[in-house]
Amino acid sequence: MVTVAVMLPVLLLLASIAINLAYIQVIHAKVQIVTDAAARAAGRVYVESGSKQDALAAAQHISSQNPIHNVVVPISAADLEFGLSQRKTKDQAYTFEVAEAGNSVRLTTDSFAAGAGSSLHALLPGLTGSFEIRPRCTATNTQTTLDVAVIVDRSGSMAFAADEPTGGTPIAAPEGWNYGDPVPPNSRWLDLVASVNGFCDELSQTAKVEKVGLVSYANEATREIDLTDDYSLINACNAQISYEFNGGRTNVGDGILQGIAGVTHPTLARPWANNALVLMSDGNHNIGTDPLLAASEAANQQIPIYTVSFSEEADQVLMQQIADMTGGTHYHAVDGAQLNEAFRNIARRLPSMLTQ
Repeated sequence: MVTVAVMLPVLLLLASIAINLAYIQVIHAKVQIVTDAAARAAGRVYVESGSKQDALAAAQHISSQNPIHNVVVPISAADLEFGLSQRKTKDQAYTFEVAEAGNSVRLTTDSFAAGAGSSLHALLPGLTGSFEIRPRCTATNTQTTLDVAVIVDRSGSMAFAADEPTGGTPIAAPEGWNYGDPVPPNSRWLDLVASVNGFCDELSQTAKVEKVGLVSYANEATREIDLTDDYSLINACNAQISYEFNGGRTNVGDGILQGIAGVTHPTLARPWANNALVLMSDGNHNIGTDPLLAASEAANQQIPIYTVSFSEEADQVLMQQIADMTGGTHYHAVDGAQLNEAFRNIARRLPSMLTQ
């Protein structure tokens, strides 16, 4: 009995220590989750706006919406670093360095660890009473370097205006117009050309060098421009298609397959870059490879497809399915302004990841 009486306090103390250690690990994990989410929010806003202040506000908002046992992890301007994350191969980890213009935001909970804000406390007091738990966690959100193929629809319906039903001759076409002539004014195709130009403009403003390829499809799919950092080649090619617009049917599936081939080019694709496809269609697939089979191939190679359906005649269900299968995002546009904004949004929000 004496032994039990002596050992009981010791056992209770050891149990208290074990419970506290487990609780500390739980708190650390929860603070890390908040840090990851806040870093993602800050990184996305920073890439879209270039504003460090807005990035800080985004991180603070996420933290405020995710309190831990009623304690909000404080985030100050000093907790955020802006810089450049890079790697040489896909198998290597990213390295971060502070830079004035970059692709990464690193968040470290230094303020919280140093005593800012309310603290979290041990679940059970120890010999010295309750103590504070203030984990120092880090997360880096990186807008990754990309090799991307833009896959554009040059089928016959693209000669019509966005709000115009297809069939017959486009309303804006001059008298005597035929396929093979310059595309009519106010056409979906010209809206698309302007939107692809906007996409390239957005990419040109990033701190990284993105390579872009161009694939077009109608009856067949054609790899028009292989991966390049000279975006003027993309614009020039689209202008040439505009000058001699042949139209045709809608071979979405082969367009996807050519896009995959473009971003995995054996000599032009960069081994450290991530891949993505941007697929646009204004109608319904009606010839060639099943688009869902082609999308499954992209998914197998971990290539997300960002899809844009244009006009009310577009197959929005198919485009949503393709995006969902591959980890991309689907956008729908009913006019040229919405199409332009969709392409710019995709350029601003192409894959980002936590790299630390």
